Amino acid sequence: MNKINVIALALVMVVLLSITALSQLSPIIDTKSKTTQVTPTISLEEKDTCITTFYNEVQNVYSNCIHYLNSTGCLNTTGPNTDCSVTQSQINYSCKTGEITAAKNTTECSSNKFIVSIGKVKKEVDFSSWGVCVNSTENNCLAITCGTLKGGSARNGIFNGCDGGKSCQKFLFCEDSTRVLYKASRSDFIYEDPTFHLSKLAYQEVTQ
Repeated sequence: MNKINVIALALVMVVLLSITALSQLSPIIDTKSKTTQVTPTISLEEKDTCITTFYNEVQNVYSNCIHYLNSTGCLNTTGPNTDCSVTQSQINYSCKTGEITAAKNTTECSSNKFIVSIGKVKKEVDFSSWGVCVNSTENNCLAITCGTLKGGSARNGIFNGCDGGKSCQKFLFCEDSTRVLYKASRSDFIYEDPTFHLSKLAYQEVTQ
């Protein structure tokens, strides 16, 4: 191997080590998507953002240890503490012998965007800064129901339902129409609910 090849190999190793070191310090953000055919004409693409965080964890190292136990026994044949002898027994047990630092990582994913395809038309609901949305089907339409912490309908990134006076917003994507409905103190969704005081979540048509 000539000198130029050695230098090139060394540079590649430095770059790889740098990338590895950065990955240990900075979280990696990735986007994943999953497409579901809801009806023959409507499909749903779910966009998730996944964050992988790296950290170091100190772990104990255990091994086998030996403890020697000395004991004295006396026959007392000619008086107290006479004719004595010492015996030694061996006790094996598990003990901590050191520590190691192990590289660990955790990945958390959360949905933040739905893209609804109706024929050649795509409509996007981006709820990343609004709350949590779930999807279902209603009368051959795709229903996207959204809740938020402010309205009591989402907590810790989990949809919490729309019952008991919780504020929610619903999109109904049908083959020939799109409707946006609201509810707060009432039990059902309507076009305009005067008790719904949250900022409204909008959808938009996209070309991707």
